[in-house]
Amino acid sequence: MLLRTPNVFLLVLMVMLASCGAGGSATSQPTPSQASVTSGNSVTWMINRSALDRLQAAGWPETTLKQFFDNTHTYVIGQMPTGWQSISTLSFTSYGDLKKAFAANTIPASVQAILYDNEAWTFTPLEEQLHFSTFIKDVADLVHSHQKFLIATPAADLVRVLDPHGEGDTYTRFLSLNIIKDAAQYADLVEIQAQGSEASTQKYAQFVHLASLQAKASHSRIVVLAGLSTNPSGQKMTGQQLLDAFHATRSDVSGYWLNIPGSQGGYCPRCGLPQPQVAIDFLQRIS
Repeated sequence: MLLRTPNVFLLVLMVMLASCGAGGSATSQPTPSQASVTSGNSVTWMINRSALDRLQAAGWPETTLKQFFDNTHTYVIGQMPTGWQSISTLSFTSYGDLKKAFAANTIPASVQAILYDNEAWTFTPLEEQLHFSTFIKDVADLVHSHQKFLIATPAADLVRVLDPHGEGDTYTRFLSLNIIKDAAQYADLVEIQAQGSEASTQKYAQFVHLASLQAKASHSRIVVLAGLSTNPSGQKMTGQQLLDAFHATRSDVSGYWLNIPGSQGGYCPRCGLPQPQVAIDFLQRIS
């Protein structure tokens, strides 16, 4: 049975671990009745540790960062800041690498969630791109067998591989392929990578709305996030544009993956320099 509400799962897991001793492990997953509490009206955030570091380097003190992201409904990808209570998350771009990491026992016990980032890039094997529906199930089975949550973030650019000669724009084709539906069937959270359309609030809102409906039709208890970026593929965005996208989709999703990308590392070669000041402007407008 798939998990759907992380906070309650963590409480159940902590109790089970306590009963087994410090070295014990959970042997069963909570039932839906045990995982029925949500985070209310709070925004569920997902953010990379590198983004937190960039915000701090741009002048935001840790005390301000903690007001937004140091809580039990924020997923921090990468090294958790010392003393924070956020949900520790690791990101993988391939099933093979994830399987090796579990086999080698290199995933710390403190990690509570695994993010599977399947995209049309060199970091995800072509076979996994071509057979997303198969590999998302394999990933989910593996992650859940280790009592962790799965966050699926299939990129819209998968249409280049799955439907290279299709008609319509990328987002229409992405929806027609039921990619987010397949992700929601097996994952605990899905993230809609809509950030490339932020320049048009209407286009962003329409895609997030339809993708969210598709995910929730696949599984009513799925937690849905949407992507926001300060500079998606090098586009120059403003804090106001991110705020417009936020308000236009707030009723459709539980929260957002806030990205502050840079060209370093090869994951976003067209992004250019990081733009943390855009994120700061956006977050200040929210508060």
